[in-house]
Amino acid sequence: MTDLPTPRRTVTVTVDAPGAATQASPTSVPTVTAAPTTPATSTAAPMTIAVGRQRGAPHSYDEAKQRIDGATPADVGSVFQSPTGNITCSSAGGEGVAVTCDVAKGRSDAPASAPCPAGGPRDIGRIELTAAGARPVCNSDTIRQGAAATLPYGVRTGRSLGSVACLSEEFGMTCVDDASKHGFFLARDTFVTF
Repeated sequence: MTDLPTPRRTVTVTVDAPGAATQASPTSVPTVTAAPTTPATSTAAPMTIAVGRQRGAPHSYDEAKQRIDGATPADVGSVFQSPTGNITCSSAGGEGVAVTCDVAKGRSDAPASAPCPAGGPRDIGRIELTAAGARPVCNSDTIRQGAAATLPYGVRTGRSLGSVACLSEEFGMTCVDDASKHGFFLARDTFVTF
């Protein structure tokens, strides 16, 4: 295990070999579980990362997809936000990005498996979903731009996002891409990629 000291809290990082079972940490600190990944300079996205308390977060595409499929759809356009306005998402991201979500308050510490580049922000405030997987981003900018449609709690995006669907819940935002079978969960002080 590797401890990542931060002024806000301690994040413990556990890296398991492929196919190894993940065991709960006996400590009371938030746990980060990550599959082995390529070096940080690579553009490959880590497959599974979990940071923070993960309250109510799905931990797999199948779990997220089942939850999303059970929700009522609403077409909210390509830019939408949670009812509190703390999470904003956009399907009009950069090249190869299916959907991007930012958290305004409650950025997460960067785990060792997805470190921030030197000289920039030291925490993660955005998740980008690509065909290769969901990747945490140490951003200093934001995708927020004026008014965005509100995606009410318990409601998912409609067909206007193509193979992507996002679900707004009181404890966070979950997005999946049916084409790549990847997704993520984002909330205040926590995120999960799968």
